[in-house]
Amino acid sequence: MDTRRFSIKETCRANPIHVVKPADFVTEPADEIEPESLVNDPRFTLYCFDPENQAALFVESNDPAAVDKAAFYYQGQVDHAVGLVSMPLEAFHRVALEIPKPPKGVIFIHSVGRCGSTLVSKVLEAVPAVHSLSEPDDLTQLVNLSNTGGFTNEWVRECLASSLRWRGKPRFGPSADFLAIKSRSEVMVLADSLGDLFPEAKHFFLYRNALSWMGTLFRGFPADRDVYDEELNRKVEDGWAKTIPLVTELRRPDKPMNPVQVRVLAWITCMEGYLKLRQMDIPTCAARFEDITADPKAVLEPFFQFCGIDDVDWSAMEEVLSRDSQAGTIYDRDLRRQYTRELTEDLRQDIRSLIASRPGLQVPDVVLPGTIGI
Repeated sequence: MDTRRFSIKETCRANPIHVVKPADFVTEPADEIEPESLVNDPRFTLYCFDPENQAALFVESNDPAAVDKAAFYYQGQVDHAVGLVSMPLEAFHRVALEIPKPPKGVIFIHSVGRCGSTLVSKVLEAVPAVHSLSEPDDLTQLVNLSNTGGFTNEWVRECLASSLRWRGKPRFGPSADFLAIKSRSEVMVLADSLGDLFPEAKHFFLYRNALSWMGTLFRGFPADRDVYDEELNRKVEDGWAKTIPLVTELRRPDKPMNPVQVRVLAWITCMEGYLKLRQMDIPTCAARFEDITADPKAVLEPFFQFCGIDDVDWSAMEEVLSRDSQAGTIYDRDLRRQYTRELTEDLRQDIRSLIASRPGLQVPDVVLPGTIGI
C-alpha cells in the first residue's frame, strides 16, 4: 500500500470533544506522496490511526502555527485542515525511527482534568525553546483501541512509540530543544507504557481534591438529567468502558453506576497512573490545582527546574497567566460560570466510598508523593 495524499471534501466532526477518528473527514484520493517528505514539512501533522487499513492519518493544514497554538491541538488540526495523508503503518514506523529526538528531551503534562494542565501547556508554549502541544488526540484514540479488543499490546505500544517520535519533527518557526505534550486525562491509562517506552522523559502531573473536581464537572450536568436513570447510566458505562478499564472491572449486571461514580473512576485511574510512574523510578513530579491557583509562580519555578528549563521570561509568563487558556472552547471560563448544579450529599458519599476502596488513595484530598511544596 502506498502513502497517498487526499483532498478533503467535507469535515464530519460534529462534537468537538469526541476522540479523533478517520471518519472525521470525507475525502477523495489525490496523488501518491513519499512518506519521508512529511518529516520536514510542518503543514503535515499526525491526526489519528486508521486501524481498519493499518495506516496513520496526517492532516495537511493551511496554518501550522495556528494548529500548534490551539487550546486543543486536535481541534486546531480540524479547523485548519485542507488535506489528508494516509501512510501505511509499516512506513509510519520506519520513518519514525529516523526522526531525531528533541535535544533536551520530552516533557509530558498529565492531569485528572479541569485542574490547570492547559494553562501549563500554554506557559510552556511561551518558552521559545519548547515545542508545546495541547492534546494531540491520537494518544486518546490508542487508549480506546487498547480497551476495545482486537489490538495486541505490542501493536498499541509500537503505535505509541512512533506517534511520539513523529511529534518531534520540525515545527513551523525556530527549532525547539524540548517537546512538551499535554494529553487528555484518559491517556494516563497508558502510564506504564509511556514510562517504559520513554524512561528519560519528564512527567508532570496536575491533580485536585476529588470532591471539588467532581463538583466542577457536575455543575455542567443538565438540570433535568436524573442521575439514577438506569437506562442512561448503562449507556454512560458503555461509553466510558472504552476508555477506562476500571469501569469494565467494577460495573455490575444488576445495577449500573451513576455518572458521578463513573467519572470518579476516571479520577482514580489518573491518580493511580501517576503512582505507577513513581514506582517505575522515572522523573516525575506533581502539583495540586489548589496550589497553582493560589500562587502560580511558586509552582512553576520548581516545575521549570524539574524540566531543566533555565532562561524563563516571567513577563511572558504573567501574560499567559492573566488569560483564560481555554477561551473560545466549550470549557470557556465565562461560559461555565452559568452552570449551577451542585452535588448532593449522597453523591458526595459515593465519591468518598469509591476512593476509600483504593489502597493507594483512601481519601478525596490525598496528597501524592512528589508534589511540589510538600
